[in-house]
Amino acid sequence: MIVEQLFLNIKKTKAMFFLMTALLTTVFFLLNFLFTESGNVQVADERLRTMYDGKEYFFVAKEFEEGDSAIFYHSLDRLNDLKNAQHELMNQQIFEYYLQIRQSLELVEFEDNISFIANYREGSEDNSYEMFGQVYFQAKAYYVSQNIIEKFGLRVSSGQLLENEDYIYRHDYVPVIVGHNYTANFSVGDTFQGFYWNKSVDFKIIGFLEENESMLIFSQDNFEVLDDYILVPALEFPNDPADIPDEDSQPDDERLMQEVAYSSYLNFIITMSEGYELNDFAAYYDSIRSRYNIPDYYIADVSMFTVRMLQLSNAEYYDSILFLVCCIAVFSFICLCVYLSLNSLRSLNAYYTHILLGAGYFRIYLMILSEAFLIVATCHLLAFFISGTVSGTYSLPLVAAGFLLSPLAAIPATAIVRRLTEKDFLWRKE
Repeated sequence: MIVEQLFLNIKKTKAMFFLMTALLTTVFFLLNFLFTESGNVQVADERLRTMYDGKEYFFVAKEFEEGDSAIFYHSLDRLNDLKNAQHELMNQQIFEYYLQIRQSLELVEFEDNISFIANYREGSEDNSYEMFGQVYFQAKAYYVSQNIIEKFGLRVSSGQLLENEDYIYRHDYVPVIVGHNYTANFSVGDTFQGFYWNKSVDFKIIGFLEENESMLIFSQDNFEVLDDYILVPALEFPNDPADIPDEDSQPDDERLMQEVAYSSYLNFIITMSEGYELNDFAAYYDSIRSRYNIPDYYIADVSMFTVRMLQLSNAEYYDSILFLVCCIAVFSFICLCVYLSLNSLRSLNAYYTHILLGAGYFRIYLMILSEAFLIVATCHLLAFFISGTVSGTYSLPLVAAGFLLSPLAAIPATAIVRRLTEKDFLWRKE
């Protein structure tokens, strides 16, 4: 009886049924888009909170006077001082120590007709130069510590992220993660040649970042999309370098590589641990400097203005999405109520006949509810396929909400039928 009445109602109101289906399909598609967008905003806001969390960040950099840089080079004692200082900086409890060094990566120009667009190049569009009988170009890159990758929650679309063992120098290759745009010409496991802190090495791709992955650049207080960048590990060198004459500047000078690396690691970012202040860092770092003959330094406050503005913008955007979702949801619920009510009027004689034959008002309610369920299910199915084509996702809470609200939408139509049939009044002939 319920199924027969359902198909009879649809047959009698074809135009209105298809109009309501088109309307609710559009509404469900928009709601799914807004749910997805709100989820993205929440994820982005959570990443900002994880990164910022109200903390103050400071950029610490060595400050050379003219000629001071020579103290780092071609002295094993000085290199050991730098290594010891670096080890202590990374293993204390006063502050968190981060490395994020923007330094172009000098790579051998690629063969096999693989050409790189200008966006991959640091500086000018054509920054190629010849050295040691080979042509190099400077690619965009960041040298990073592992906690930088963890802090920004960077994700890979294929391969893997840099792990602990990837930060220990190995003689066969240096592992790197490359931006999404490199997927057009490379695969996980591919290698290319270039310079790592002045030493010629092979770089091996171990992962590709997801598209539009970004991180805050502390030195610029701005976010950088990493699609065109290479992330290079700031390696540790547990072993002494091979002995090469001081006057030799060959590209296999391992000692020079270590000296340049550790001197560069004196440019870092800190945020104070709980219970400590910047004066505690200054006292601690001054003690390290005195013991290891580290040059003078300066501290610059990272304002985090961009992060704070993004947090505020995300909060306002999320509130706007939530308001829009509520408005659209209320509108769609009212539309469904009106549709079912109008249909109940058109089918009033049929419902009255059912009542005369012994059907109760609960049975009438089930008839109306079945129509609501059919419309909601049809619209969800259509919206699912459309959303799958556009965004690839569909919200399960949205599906649940549609079916949970349907019983409420059928109540006004049932009330109308009851009010009119109880007075034994027919509005129209069928």
